[in-house]
Amino acid sequence: MSSEVLYRKWRPHTFAELAGQEAVSRTLTNAVKSGRVAHAYLFSGPRGTGKTTTGRLLAKAVNCANPNDGDPCDECESCQTYKAGRALDLVELDAASNRGIDEIRSLREKAKFAPAGGQDAHKVYLIDEVHMLTEPAFNALLKTLEEPPAHVIFALATTEAHKVPSTVVSRCQRFDFRRISVSDVKGRLRVVADGEDFDVPDDALDKIARVATGSLRDAINLLEQMVDSYGAKLTLENVVEGLGEIIDERSGDLAAHALRGNLKEGLALISEVRDDGCDLRQFQRQVIAFLRGTLLAKAGVEPEDGWSDKQKEARQQLVAGLPPDRILATLKAFGEADLRADPLSPLPLELALASCVLMQNAGSTQTAAPAASAPAPSRPRPAKPQAKSPRPAPPKAKTPPVPAPKASPAKADESKPEPAETKSSIASSGPADDAPESTPEPAPTSNGASDAEPASVQLEEARAKWPDIYKRTREIQYRAGALLNSGCAIIDASDDEVTFGFRHAMLLDRMEGDGGENLRALQQAVDDVLGPGRTVTCVLDHDVEAQRTSRGGHLVRAVEELGAEPLSQDS
Repeated sequence: MSSEVLYRKWRPHTFAELAGQEAVSRTLTNAVKSGRVAHAYLFSGPRGTGKTTTGRLLAKAVNCANPNDGDPCDECESCQTYKAGRALDLVELDAASNRGIDEIRSLREKAKFAPAGGQDAHKVYLIDEVHMLTEPAFNALLKTLEEPPAHVIFALATTEAHKVPSTVVSRCQRFDFRRISVSDVKGRLRVVADGEDFDVPDDALDKIARVATGSLRDAINLLEQMVDSYGAKLTLENVVEGLGEIIDERSGDLAAHALRGNLKEGLALISEVRDDGCDLRQFQRQVIAFLRGTLLAKAGVEPEDGWSDKQKEARQQLVAGLPPDRILATLKAFGEADLRADPLSPLPLELALASCVLMQNAGSTQTAAPAASAPAPSRPRPAKPQAKSPRPAPPKAKTPPVPAPKASPAKADESKPEPAETKSSIASSGPADDAPESTPEPAPTSNGASDAEPASVQLEEARAKWPDIYKRTREIQYRAGALLNSGCAIIDASDDEVTFGFRHAMLLDRMEGDGGENLRALQQAVDDVLGPGRTVTCVLDHDVEAQRTSRGGHLVRAVEELGAEPLSQDS
C-alpha cells in the first residue's frame, strides 16, 4: 500500500471524475472547449467538496496539449507534470499563512513573467482560503485581478465567501459548491474501495457517507481509518463501532418514557446510564435520533437509520397512539438540552424529561375542563358600545318623567309597584277608554323617547366640553392627553357615567396601563369640567369618529402627542 493518504491518491484527474459538482464541471469544460476561459474564478463552498481540486483541474485543462471536449487528456507531457505535482505554471498560495500585502505584491510582480509551458500556456494562481487576506492585501490584488496579463488566470477558493470583499467578488466568475449527496459520496467510496482491494459492504459505505455529511475528503479519510483499525475486510458492525455509533437500546426506552409521561421510570433510567459511565452526549444524540425516527414514522416516512428490527417494531407500536404535537414537543425538549457545560451531569436530560411530563399533565387537565378556561376573555369592554342606546339607567332620575303625562290622582297609586295591574285594567276597559291615555304612553316605553332625549342632550353637552376635558387632562398627565387626541371620542354620557371610545386597542391599553395613572388623570379632568359623580369608562370602538383638539398644524399636533408643550405668545 502506498504511503500517500487515500484522499490525495484518489484525487480526480479529470472533470468527469469530479463527484457531485456536475454544474461546475459542465461550465468549465465548455469554457475550455470554446476558448472562453475567464481571467478570474471564485470557488466557494463547504470543506471537502472539490474547490482546490477544481482549481488544479482548470490549470491542467487550459495547458493540456490534447484536450478531450474540454477535459484534460491525462496523457500528454503537460498533464503528466500536473499529475506528478511538478507543474511550474500552477502557483498555489495559502492565504491563511500568506495573508499580508507583501505576499500579494510579490505575486503581482511574478505574474508579469511568461509561463514556462510556452507561448500558448497559461499561468494559474490558485489562492486557497482567500477570505483570510488582509484588507491591504485585497486592495493590492484588485487591479491585477481586474486586468491581469493575458496568460494569467486566478482561481480563488474559500469556505466563507461572505468575508470576501464585494469588489473582489464582482471581478470573478463565482461557483458555489454544494455538499455532495450521499449517493455520490457512496459511489466514489466504492471506486476507492475497489481500487484498493478493500472488501466493504454497501451498508458500511452508506454509513460512512452519511457520517461525512457531504464532504468527500472526510468520507475517504474515514474509510482509511476503518481499514487501519479493522483490516481490509470491513463489516457494518466494524464501521458502527469504529465511528462510536453503537446504539444503546436504553435511548429508545427513555424516549418512550418521555412520550408516555413516565417520570419516575425515565429518571431512574437516566441515573442508570450515568452510573454505567456512558457518554451522555452520545446518549442524547441517540435519544434525539429515535424521536426523529418516531416523528418520521408518524408522518408515514420510513427513516433510514441503524436501529435493529426489534427497536423499529417497538417504535411502530409507540407511534400508533401518540399525537404528532407530543412527539414534536419531546423532540424539541431533548434537542435543546445543553450538555456542553458539564458533559458528566445528567441534569439537562432530567430537565428535558420532566418538562415533557409536566407539559403532558398540563395538557390533560386543560382538555378535561375546557369550559373553565375557554370563556374567560381578558377584556369584556368591546361589548359596551352596543348597549349604549338601551342602557338601563337607575330609576332615580329617569322614572319620574314617565308618569308625568298621567292625571294627578294616579300619582298616589303610581308610587306603589302595580304597573302590571294598571296595564291589564286599561287593556280590559276597551278601546274607547284607553284611546286618550294610550297615545302619550307608548312613547317612553316602546320608543324610549323620553329616555333618549335627556341622554342625547347630556352627550352633546359632554362632547361640547371636549376641549376643556382634553386641556385639563394634559395639565394633570400629558401622556393621557396625548392618548385622547390620538383617536378617541366621548360616545355616551349620563348623570352617573361618561364613556370614552378608543379606535385602537393599543391606545386603550395605554390609557388603562401605567398603573392606572392615565385613567386617574382622565377621571380627575372629567370631575373638574363636568362636575363630580360621573364614572369614567373606556371601551374599544373601531368605528368611533375621533374628536381632536389642535393648536396648530400636523407637526404641532405630532409634537404635542409626544409630550411637548408649545410656548405661549408672551413667553
